[in-house]
Amino acid sequence: MIRRTAIVIVATLLSIATLSAQQIVAHRGHHSVEGSAENSLASLHAAHSAGINVVEFDVVFTADGRAVVAHGPNHPKSGGEPINKTRFEALRSTPLENGECLPTLEEYLAVAKEYPEIELLLEIKLLGKESEEEVFATIDSTVERYGLTDRVTYISFSKRICDLARERGSMYLMGDLSPRKVAKRGYKGISYPAAILRLHPAWIKRAQRLGLKVSIWTVNQPSGVEWAIRHGVDYITTDNPALVAECIANSKTNNK
Repeated sequence: MIRRTAIVIVATLLSIATLSAQQIVAHRGHHSVEGSAENSLASLHAAHSAGINVVEFDVVFTADGRAVVAHGPNHPKSGGEPINKTRFEALRSTPLENGECLPTLEEYLAVAKEYPEIELLLEIKLLGKESEEEVFATIDSTVERYGLTDRVTYISFSKRICDLARERGSMYLMGDLSPRKVAKRGYKGISYPAAILRLHPAWIKRAQRLGLKVSIWTVNQPSGVEWAIRHGVDYITTDNPALVAECIANSKTNNK
């Protein structure tokens, strides 16, 4: 009952915020409700139930080359198993906080395919000395196999990954490139930490004038959300979608 009530509240707030210029991004899925966990299949189902239209998730590789959905560097529950140094079956034997097994990329995309309204921000994370070309090719071919190419934007701290993904649509995470340099590299946009965008607020409008999308992460406090709304970023990445939806709804009311 608590979980259902929480989802209904978020969905109601999101319906009010629908016409906003900002998109709410569920960071590692919608994991702040009962029965969910970060980067779990439940977090994707919960995002759909709450009416959240953009979900961010992370993909890393196990020691035996399986693409799994996890932030890393360690297993999210045990904290003691480095994912890139542990075989897939061993990682699967330790459940997530909600009892699920660590999902593979294929399992996650199969669920995402059920929800065509959800845009996916897929972060490619490098945990070791993986070949960036091989990592991207493996992930991208899987996304293509599930017919989700048009719904996936790749995000990464790696310029090389963003270069490889630019024809698909990539957003750079590090925060050390100006909008002009990002546009010159042909990326779709910037997804920068709140601290970077607060340091360079002019980058937001500058990027948008260059045709780039702007995402801010990870914003979980009202003051930060209100700042992002005032400055007109395109995506607000958060662990608390209900808070962001409420702030957007309040800003609409205050602007009437």
